[in-house]
Amino acid sequence: MRIQLLGGFAVDRGGRSVDPKVWRLRKARTLVKLLALTRDQRLHRDVLLEALWPDRPSTSAVNNLHQALHVARRALAGDESSNGLLELRDDFVVLLADGLVDVDVRTFERLAALGRTSGDLDDLRAAVAAYTGDLLPEDRFEDWAVRPREELRATFGNLLVDFADAAAADHHEAEALDALTRALAIDPLHEHGVRSLMRRLAATGRSSEALAQYERLRGDLRTAYGTDPDPETQRLYQELLSGTPAAEPPQQQARHNLAPALTSFVGREREIADVHRLMEQGRLVTLTGVGGAGKTRLAEEAARRLVDSYADGVWIADLVPVADPHLVADSVAAALGLDPAAGSDSTRTLITRLAPRNLLLVLDNCEHLLAACAGLASEIRRSCPGVSLLATSREPLHAPGEVTFRVPSLELPEPTDELDRLRTLSSVRLFVDRAQDVRPGFVLDPTNATAIVEICRCLDGIPLALELAAARASHLEAAEIAARLGEALSLLGRPGEVTRHATLRATLEWSHALLSPDEQVLLRRLAVFSGSFSLRSAEKVCADERLPNSDVLDLLGRLVDKSLLLVDHDGPRSRYRLLETIRQFAHERLFAAHEAAPMEAAHCRHFLELAADEDPERAGVVVERPQLLDADHDNLRAALNWALRHDHERALLLGLSLSPYWLARGHFSEGAGWLERVLEVAVEPSRERARAIFALAILLARSGLADRLPRLGDEAVAVAYQSGDQVDLVTTRVLRGTLLLGSGDLDEIEQTAVDSLAQADALGADPLAAAAQSLGAMTALFRENAELAQERFEECLRRLRQINPNTTRFFPAVTMCLPLVPIDGSWIPVFEETFLIGRRVGAVQGIGYALSGLADAHRLTKNLDAAQDAVRRSVDTFTGIDDASGLGHALNHLGCIERDQGLFGAAEKHLRDALRIREQLGDRRGESLTLANLGLLAAASGDPGTGRRLTRAALDRGEAVDDAPAAGGALLNLAVVELFAGERRTARILAEQAVDAFHPQGYLRLEAWTRLLTAELAAEDGDTEVLDRHGPAALEIFTRLGCRIGSARADAVLMRR
Repeated sequence: MRIQLLGGFAVDRGGRSVDPKVWRLRKARTLVKLLALTRDQRLHRDVLLEALWPDRPSTSAVNNLHQALHVARRALAGDESSNGLLELRDDFVVLLADGLVDVDVRTFERLAALGRTSGDLDDLRAAVAAYTGDLLPEDRFEDWAVRPREELRATFGNLLVDFADAAAADHHEAEALDALTRALAIDPLHEHGVRSLMRRLAATGRSSEALAQYERLRGDLRTAYGTDPDPETQRLYQELLSGTPAAEPPQQQARHNLAPALTSFVGREREIADVHRLMEQGRLVTLTGVGGAGKTRLAEEAARRLVDSYADGVWIADLVPVADPHLVADSVAAALGLDPAAGSDSTRTLITRLAPRNLLLVLDNCEHLLAACAGLASEIRRSCPGVSLLATSREPLHAPGEVTFRVPSLELPEPTDELDRLRTLSSVRLFVDRAQDVRPGFVLDPTNATAIVEICRCLDGIPLALELAAARASHLEAAEIAARLGEALSLLGRPGEVTRHATLRATLEWSHALLSPDEQVLLRRLAVFSGSFSLRSAEKVCADERLPNSDVLDLLGRLVDKSLLLVDHDGPRSRYRLLETIRQFAHERLFAAHEAAPMEAAHCRHFLELAADEDPERAGVVVERPQLLDADHDNLRAALNWALRHDHERALLLGLSLSPYWLARGHFSEGAGWLERVLEVAVEPSRERARAIFALAILLARSGLADRLPRLGDEAVAVAYQSGDQVDLVTTRVLRGTLLLGSGDLDEIEQTAVDSLAQADALGADPLAAAAQSLGAMTALFRENAELAQERFEECLRRLRQINPNTTRFFPAVTMCLPLVPIDGSWIPVFEETFLIGRRVGAVQGIGYALSGLADAHRLTKNLDAAQDAVRRSVDTFTGIDDASGLGHALNHLGCIERDQGLFGAAEKHLRDALRIREQLGDRRGESLTLANLGLLAAASGDPGTGRRLTRAALDRGEAVDDAPAAGGALLNLAVVELFAGERRTARILAEQAVDAFHPQGYLRLEAWTRLLTAELAAEDGDTEVLDRHGPAALEIFTRLGCRIGSARADAVLMRR
């Protein structure tokens, strides 16, 4: 495949030009352009979403991306196969999976590099010919195209000048003049090009034109930048003007004492602009930030660019060597080149000398002399109107009129960033630039990009830390440096140097020595946190007799002021965070003070309480708010890891409390991994261990690992048996039956329900009896025995209404998951809800879920009015007790029933309400399911395009969190969308893909109905091979489960063979 980007967009595949008319969507064409611009023609999905739909919600943007990919594939493929085109692999979109594309931009860059390196005229001529026009002129106003277009134009301009020099050397004057004219049309201020043109014109006897070129350049430079041509250009002008070599221009008297920069200044253009803006607004600006943040370098560079703005220049006073506050004024005078004051009042003498002057004074490193610097700054502001001050300090001076600017860390890369993006990031550029200083030839490339990203992120983009890390590149590879960053304080130093910036440890020790004793105590104790933390957490964990709770808030503020602690105000509550290198330093101090063990224990206790607050075994209404734990997820992990080593009982309790969070937020694999580790160490039989086993089983179920559920259910029953508590034992059997509804033997589960109901009644355990009755009702529902299911749900409701509403939660919330909906006179399975919700609730909430089950029983008999009435009562129940999670479930259910009734407006309202609630809760599983149901609604109401987009988005979400049943269900729903659209052959293909998804998971009823749908569609097409592959398998499962409707339907379709 060949793609042209220079001079305009065009694609050629296999000798066939892609007709511009086939690009139905402009964004589809732009998508291909963006991919073609990258060196390996692949981009992370998030990069594309940000470039193409920056203002759209994520769900909408993902939908648009899939549509654009579909259109682009069809455009590129034409009549050929689209295999390998625009594939989505591990969140990366790849233009051509089996190789790279020939892109004219890459060809030009390769030839330009060759020509400019070799200097050969023919090589340069070939490179010039390869530039067939500016990049994508039709996209001249697109932000994403501006930078690469300008870079390519600049490369072409430089190439033309090199070509002109080579052509002139080979006596091709006409070609040289033409190339220089083109180069200056691109960049009229290209001084090398102007000088070359002046020489060419003079060589051909056109001296007046050469001099005119200089005059034009001088005028343009003064207009644009207020400056003159550089000395070399001025000398050439004098030579041409006089016919003799020009004298060297007179040297200006020094107007600053800024040391020459020994290394390049990387990035910070935005920060310099911000500092200059603040200096226009006020005459005292203080740059604050953590040690090593680059305050001094930023101040020097900002000052360097202002030398011509002050009649008396800019001057910097380094206060590091000054220990006595009384010597600050003398040190400033010395920096200005003034004689020290003869009298005692050195400050007054300095003020008198500065009063008539117009200059910028930089006070560098003020943090150990705050009062003296603040006093001097106040006097200067009051008495010296022409003097501006720029200070650097690890905390503000707190002087009148002071404006502070916190110097941020350098921009950090994301793990998914491409090489082209990484090359633009200041943190990466700084590391690579400094690594090249000690190891010429060091470059950022695919082999070290991941390690460099890890280095920049681990060191929080702190310039000093990055420079010290880069110094190790002389003898270590980037991956070796990254692997040792857990010991950053030891790794990052310059051997042989003893200044406070020679090692990271030295600069942190300097800051630490300036803290009060209480500030030092709090700083080291904050090292126990992982990631960010709240004020409440800092008070709960760090306070004790030594450090009163009431002092923590003030001390946190002082550490923020001293740039040792970051604060984030983005959320509803402030969050604090230590930079990683400061955390390592503070952790060393924590161990040295022998406080690590008690602080880690306090940290674990606090976060166990925090997690338990969101998942209590309490009476009454159960309300989950999983999103509230997101900010502390790293701390919860750290607490659980500590408990696994030191306190197995707390590990068990914390794992239990976190299981609903992992479930709701889609952390299935991570949560299952933690619970398996917990169960390995918390081996004593207990009610909590049995609960943890069930929590593990539910997480595994979401990952499509139903084959592990029977063993886990049996293990939980064995634990309960050892306890000797009959109510616990029967409860555990009911939970085991509930767990296996989707994958187990329904005969066995039916017997469990009957036996458990009898045992619960005999024990007088009314809540347990209601749960057993619900299990029996769900078993009947799964077997599609509508009459028995209705009878049992009504009895369950009767029992629930007689139970004290404040009873501890006991009722497992389960749904049918796969109801049948009417399409073209036939009843088709759809995936509306996850059957195993993973919630145990109290009596009133149990009524809401039982009513929802009753509604599904009515749907089996096609009595949609009765189903709607039951689920409306479920909505009212959850609304009355303010159970948002239950209400989201009930509204989702109501919208689906109204869709089947043809009440599309009401259905959309209720589904949108459900989606809003689930998004507010942070229930990612629920969001995905409701999104799919909105897709089914759109298709049912005559908009299959929207149906496909929404259902595809649900599929993406399921796959993103490894929710295997949800991903299989989304494929089934996509098949149903195609049925609504009349695309029955496409529906059959998707249904068969759903079979492939469900079969290894072990969810028998899901697999059977998906096989039956595939078989029925194959029978319509007369495809007996597919019919024979799926029909008998569906019948066998239905017969084994005792599913009435499924068995009858499977028999009927097999009769058509």
